[in-house]
Amino acid sequence: MTTKKLFNRNFTLMVIGQIISLFGNSILRFALSLYILDVTGSATVFGTILALSMVPTILLSPVGGVLADRVNRRNIMVCLDFCTSALCLILFTQLGNSHITVMIGGFMMILAVIQSFYQPSVQSSIPVLVDGEHLLAANGVAVQVNALANLIGPVLGGMLYGFFGLKVIVVVSICAFFASAVMEIFIHIPFKRQQRQGSAVGMVVSDLGQAVRFLGRENPVLLKILLVVAAINLFFSTMIMVGFPYIVKIQLGLSSQLYGFVEGAMAVGSIGAGLASGIIAHKLNVKKSWIFIVLGGIAILPVVAAEILSLPALGIYGVLLASSVACMLFVSMFTIYAQAFMQSQTPNALMGKVSAFVAAICTCAYPLGQALYGVLFDKFSSSLFWIVLFAVVVEMLLGIVTRFYLAKLPDGKTEEAVENEPQEVLS
Repeated sequence: MTTKKLFNRNFTLMVIGQIISLFGNSILRFALSLYILDVTGSATVFGTILALSMVPTILLSPVGGVLADRVNRRNIMVCLDFCTSALCLILFTQLGNSHITVMIGGFMMILAVIQSFYQPSVQSSIPVLVDGEHLLAANGVAVQVNALANLIGPVLGGMLYGFFGLKVIVVVSICAFFASAVMEIFIHIPFKRQQRQGSAVGMVVSDLGQAVRFLGRENPVLLKILLVVAAINLFFSTMIMVGFPYIVKIQLGLSSQLYGFVEGAMAVGSIGAGLASGIIAHKLNVKKSWIFIVLGGIAILPVVAAEILSLPALGIYGVLLASSVACMLFVSMFTIYAQAFMQSQTPNALMGKVSAFVAAICTCAYPLGQALYGVLFDKFSSSLFWIVLFAVVVEMLLGIVTRFYLAKLPDGKTEEAVENEPQEVLS
């Protein structure tokens, strides 16, 4: 049962638990990726490991969505946070091993497996913890939580990694995941058990079939928008993920601490988007949200200009820092609108499965994009502006395509919640 108050007890506890969990995750991922980049010095290896670590998310997120609809979502979050804390403890005991680089790659893949089951539970919990009129604001809060962790995590992570090494990072992560699990024990998330018929495999296939039919037949516009987002991830988001650390650490030769501030700058943009979403929620219709995609691409153009003009290292760094804030502000705004739109159109009984399919579709492009840009940044290191410019142009074109898709939405339907729709027991 939802409540008219946004920050009710259960939603507040989930937010606090997410802050703690994502804080530890942000520090850990940042430190592990920097460690690999420092050891290898290769964008190809860096991009390949990032790509491989996302394969489990693509393959298992739909299964995680089925689990989120059939098992108490609170219990899923608690168990997985406890498991992550235990895995971090195992990693701590293996630091110093001669094969630590390979072990870290495997550890990142395991984290991705856990995340593929964790995120569908979190995303599908939001619509049942807040009232429909607060849905956009609640998603804005979720984005702010993620951004806050990404803001504090990389800055502190870069400092801890630079001064104390990887061991301190792992210890902090152990404590953070454990504390998050304890916090989540006290959350009450409404849960209605669904009847099960047949084998576990048959149940998974049947449930996933329902999600596919919902996206393909009942809401084709939503599916088209998700495909656009996948294309954005393939050609734009992965350029930032691989390119920005490569530019800062390899091309400019700057420190891990300074790259931490770039991650922090992107988080500032996301936090700004979360705050802005609450202010303009009733002023800007989702049909006009495509403009944020275009503005996100335009925000990166100064980086292209700085590279062409061959500014000093700190000059390029300053431009990249400012562009990171603006880009993430606009991109996160579109993400908030898209997420709220998806949740407003999806019945609660399908929320976990559909959320997982959304995650899988949006994530499937990451491995290809990361591997692609890893090779491109290594091969064309003397003219990086062409790579960045290509990504910007594609981003802006995709924004225009999204405009035509959103224009097909009927007026009034986009803002409605579905909490009052009959919640069938699906088998």
